[in-house]
Amino acid sequence: MVLIETLKAARFRNCAEGIFRFSSDKVVFTGPNGSGKTNLLEAIYFLSILRSFRTVSGRELIQLGERGFDLGCRLRKGAFREELRVVQWADGRREISIDGNRLRRSSEFIREFRAVVFVPEDRNIPGGSSSYRRRFFDMLIATREGDYLSALSNYNRALSQRNRALKRVEKPEIAAVFEPELARHAPLISSRRRLYAQWIEEEVNTLLTAENGLEFRIRYKCDFPEDEAEFLTLLQKNREKERIRACTSIGPQLDEFEFLLNGRALRSYGSTGQIRMIALLLKLAEFNLFRRSGDGFLVVLADDVTGELDERNKELFLQTISHADQQFFTFTEFPAFLAGAQEMNVFEMIKQK
Repeated sequence: MVLIETLKAARFRNCAEGIFRFSSDKVVFTGPNGSGKTNLLEAIYFLSILRSFRTVSGRELIQLGERGFDLGCRLRKGAFREELRVVQWADGRREISIDGNRLRRSSEFIREFRAVVFVPEDRNIPGGSSSYRRRFFDMLIATREGDYLSALSNYNRALSQRNRALKRVEKPEIAAVFEPELARHAPLISSRRRLYAQWIEEEVNTLLTAENGLEFRIRYKCDFPEDEAEFLTLLQKNREKERIRACTSIGPQLDEFEFLLNGRALRSYGSTGQIRMIALLLKLAEFNLFRRSGDGFLVVLADDVTGELDERNKELFLQTISHADQQFFTFTEFPAFLAGAQEMNVFEMIKQK
């Protein structure tokens, strides 16, 4: 089916203003590096979850010299159509609307469709620092559960404010004001992370059935009591020590997801091929969780990822994502394996000077 019929972008990344119309469930953007292919996938992803898969700063998405960006798309949901629009300003203000009706809460907007993105940088999830793994799980959970997104946003806001207060030598006691907010949200964050780590582990092992002798495990580690009152007490106890360090030393911001393959830490002992394979399977596991939940429409965004896959994993990838409502691909050159596909939209992007 064709879910996204149009995509509009203005002052977003390197796109001054443009509109794309889609009539197929397979869309391909081709062109040289720097022509803006990935930016279009990023725009679709932003319309899905109001976040970028490339940066945590919304200001980086605004075209240089502009005050904000404007994104929109038209969705076809059976016999109904909806117009989504996001206007993001450099000062942090954001306007979101559906069919011209302004919404106050992000959670009312991000449930319109789901997007799973595949990028070469996914190998950083199993192979990079703990921040990549936390971000993977946070984006996954937030896309499915609006209360998690609210809890995570509120926690991070309180954390930033407490850390600033700890640096104020003259009034460090101000840090105490933000501690109840941290304690309120931390248990929910840890409980959801633990649950989704279990689900992803199960999904990856299901996908690994063709790999003889391989077993994948996720060991979730958090360094704080998962009880609101106990966590608050520990924050209060640590405050003086943390004032010297000028930062909060416990909490979900320090959680780790340790990936094990046959009992050995993947990040330390995994080969390049194993890290690349697990990165793919993690994202396919994410896709399968969305698909089986039946929770809304599902879009796949694949940013030139098939070149790094062997034939077996390429086949697994294409077979799995064929269940999406719509697929968007980027390539520097049109790939041979898509040559036989029918009813495909192909856009050739030109690098701007």
